[in-house]
Amino acid sequence: MLFNSFYYFLFLGMLLVIYYAVQYRFRNLILLLASLFFIGYIAPQLIIFTLLFSVLNYFTGLGLVAIKTKQKRKRLFWFAVYLDIGILAFYKYINFIFENINVVLGLFPSQPEIPYLSIIIPVGISYYTFQALGYIIRINRGSEQPEKNFIKFALYLTFFPKFLAGPVERSNHFFPQLQKPILFNSENLSAGGRLFLWGLFKKVVIGNNLAAPVMTVYGDVHEYSGFPLLMVFIVQVIHLYCDFSGYTDMALGSARLFGINLADNFNRPFFAKNVGEFWRRWHMSLSSWCNDFIFSPFIVKYRKMGQKAAIIGIFLTFFVIGIWHGANWTFVVLGILQGIAISYEFYTKRKRIQIASKLPAKFVTFTSRLITFVFFCFTLVFFNSQNISDAAYFITHLFSNFELKMTGHGLVYEKLNFGIALAAFLVLFIIEYYQEKGVDLAKWFLNRSRIIRWSGYYLLIIMIYYFSSSDSTFVYLKF
Repeated sequence: MLFNSFYYFLFLGMLLVIYYAVQYRFRNLILLLASLFFIGYIAPQLIIFTLLFSVLNYFTGLGLVAIKTKQKRKRLFWFAVYLDIGILAFYKYINFIFENINVVLGLFPSQPEIPYLSIIIPVGISYYTFQALGYIIRINRGSEQPEKNFIKFALYLTFFPKFLAGPVERSNHFFPQLQKPILFNSENLSAGGRLFLWGLFKKVVIGNNLAAPVMTVYGDVHEYSGFPLLMVFIVQVIHLYCDFSGYTDMALGSARLFGINLADNFNRPFFAKNVGEFWRRWHMSLSSWCNDFIFSPFIVKYRKMGQKAAIIGIFLTFFVIGIWHGANWTFVVLGILQGIAISYEFYTKRKRIQIASKLPAKFVTFTSRLITFVFFCFTLVFFNSQNISDAAYFITHLFSNFELKMTGHGLVYEKLNFGIALAAFLVLFIIEYYQEKGVDLAKWFLNRSRIIRWSGYYLLIIMIYYFSSSDSTFVYLKF
């Protein structure tokens, strides 16, 4: 049941009626039952898995407070952490591990290969595992008390707007919102609806129409060289941003309809001046989670190592971010590249500031943003490639046999759709440009007359409906 499907709209509409029709003390239960229905619609057996996962972490949280013996509490904590990580590793990485072992065994013809396991990765496991780990770690630190109400805790892990692809919500942000009665509020409905519509526009009109050339090239990259690769090199960033941020807006909009605010994932990343800043603007819920629960504890524990601790912590953090995305060496390289870039920025910060002070400020800003953008384009080659070999081919053939034409390969299925997507992104970019400068265009738009506002809404709806037949999957659902 994807966010941009008719069945989701029907599900959302019926749930809204039921949710606000019942007394507020039953509303958390209604959301939990709806979330389980949402999960069961995807895969019925997934309901049992997520409930068992919720029970495990629920009682772990209670046990960390109930057990008074420090040693026993420590054992329970590490048992739960290793079990959560072990479950995630088993489903996502076990066959990847077997594959690499078999490569080594292949060097010895007499050694039999390890058979692969026929397992299905539970949808959303990367997201709710990190949420559960963050919850347990905070309780163990003493910075949060365990949630005693199982309905609220299970809702924290299974809440349907964030279940499939995040954001990676924090327990100390989610639970307080459930402690007070959530009453009917027309502002929640209008704000949630607008955010959902905007996200749907980004996904369907821009993301889906740019998916065609990106998926076509990466599906058979050795058939292309030169301009098609260079075009996809740039377009892939726009595609991923509009696909993922569109999903996030729809998730946040859906939650807002029920009076719940989820953490945002994006803050105009194309205006980042360096890679470190980029990760404070891109997939923020994941990067901030890794900063709080991996990087910061590591450098505190090994602070005697000085700068070495910071560098090792950076690489460890981005290794986790890379491998979190999937069981493929391309994601390992993706993480290493980010680690190298941020380490470089760490060591050269003073020198770069000295150089920048001698140059015009606007030139420095523009150049910094351009370099950051190009670097992210480069790393996305590994994100989208099926293997290291394909990524290497893509990079080495960017400027070979270069001709300014896209014909001959069916690269762009609908040139008009492609052009409209780029034009729509230009509008999005201009809006974010003014937002970056502190101009609240959303507030300006909401202060216009009803005719202007609803003309804008209907224009978005018409464009969404026109392009709704294109590819509808979300990139980050596979993680």
